[in-house]
Amino acid sequence: PKIIEAKIVSLMLNAPEQVAFNDIAEHIEDSIFNRAAEASRYLIICVRAFAKLLQLKQFQAKLRDFFECQYPNETILHLTRHYFTDYDSSRKGLPETEAQNAQTLISQPLGVQKAMARMHLRAHHEALLYSPWPQVIEILCSNPAVQERDIMFMASRRPTMNELLEPILVSQWTSRSEIRFALAANPALKVSHAFRCALTLPSTKLPILSEMPELHPVLRNLAQFILKASKEPLN
Repeated sequence: PKIIEAKIVSLMLNAPEQVAFNDIAEHIEDSIFNRAAEASRYLIICVRAFAKLLQLKQFQAKLRDFFECQYPNETILHLTRHYFTDYDSSRKGLPETEAQNAQTLISQPLGVQKAMARMHLRAHHEALLYSPWPQVIEILCSNPAVQERDIMFMASRRPTMNELLEPILVSQWTSRSEIRFALAANPALKVSHAFRCALTLPSTKLPILSEMPELHPVLRNLAQFILKASKEPLN
């Protein structure tokens, strides 16, 4: 997956926009209409790759050019154009009291928290799940002693911030569909990240997303659109 992720990043940054656009569009088409497992796995890796790409000014500058690209199937064109967007989250900001509560609970500066996150002690991890530092979350996501339920807690927690969810998004934990669903369903995650997660979810999860009032209308509508598109024959 890491090799494929690196190739995706290189393609998006260096290939002509239409070539890169077609790559994503073809995988969306294969995943939705042909139920191709390989295409679905590719899109899961894309979730991580695009989260990193959108932090690069070089890629941000290319988004408008991607939006001008074409594709023969209108449904896939619509979905792929949304894929190359950077919508913000529905809800922003971690209330100050929440951050203060977390800091009081942990009662340690960033450097100490990072060191604790590398340890294999459950007592430390349970407190660090509330950490307001993205760097700590990133270390926890790579710690083999951390369990899926811990990641689920952080992915589902409200209130939170996009900055605390992105370390989960770019980690190997996104290979788990329940983690991707928890992230997509969290209104603190950027809508564009949530949409790319939604494209990789089982169809049974899409109606849930489309009916969650706390999510951005763009995401709810796109979840409905993906579900409808998956049931229609490809023209």
